[in-house]
Amino acid sequence: MADLYDNFLPPLETEPDPVDSRRSFFRRAGQASAAAAAVVAGVPLLDARSASAQTMRTDQLPLPGGDGAGLLPEIGQTINCSCNAFGATLIVNLPPPAPRLNFIGSIVVKVTVGGANFVRLQVLNHTVEGFHDMFGKVTIRLPDVDVSPESLLSVTGPGSLLAKMMLNFDITFERCGNCEGPFLFRTLEPAQLVGNVTTFPPPPQGTNPDGSPSGGQLYRMAAPIKIGMPGDSRTYMRLDGMNINVGQLV
Repeated sequence: MADLYDNFLPPLETEPDPVDSRRSFFRRAGQASAAAAAVVAGVPLLDARSASAQTMRTDQLPLPGGDGAGLLPEIGQTINCSCNAFGATLIVNLPPPAPRLNFIGSIVVKVTVGGANFVRLQVLNHTVEGFHDMFGKVTIRLPDVDVSPESLLSVTGPGSLLAKMMLNFDITFERCGNCEGPFLFRTLEPAQLVGNVTTFPPPPQGTNPDGSPSGGQLYRMAAPIKIGMPGDSRTYMRLDGMNINVGQLV
């Protein structure tokens, strides 16, 4: 595994030289022209600072409260939803601009017992896929053994719900430049996504002319997602600005 991962980018803790890091990596990967492919045509790019500014702090979230009658879904219900994230910024150990990715997929949750004003949401399946010229197919999926904390759906007031999703996931890159993978990484801590909703399940999604999601329910990332290599506590990359649109599949 160590030899394979030598062909991927180093962890973020290793600061890149603004000139030599791209040149040395792409020489090793055998694809000196791949740097230009780090930009997706027609998609503007964000750096880590601007993407992080769009996330929500956990101290900004409303506290659970209120009467759950008629708002919370039925216990035992399994809900299939589309799950799309457009414009996620992948912060890796290369100088800007950072790659941007569009993910399309699905998530399946089961409603389990909670309390008078909340239920728990157990994630049964979660898979989304994106593509990037440098990395090929990029796949996010639920780990084989999921130890994520419970996700919660809480009543916050009349006609108002707060969904807080806690997700561990594996992320696999098909390649890195000309070096074939797969390169498997996983979250170092659960991703936190929050949505202020009026109904659950969320309404179905549509599609805009450019392929981006419309409708459904927006879940915002509460903090950048730190990602590392199995068995290694170092941060190899971060996903910033990965806000997700979710809609029930009917």
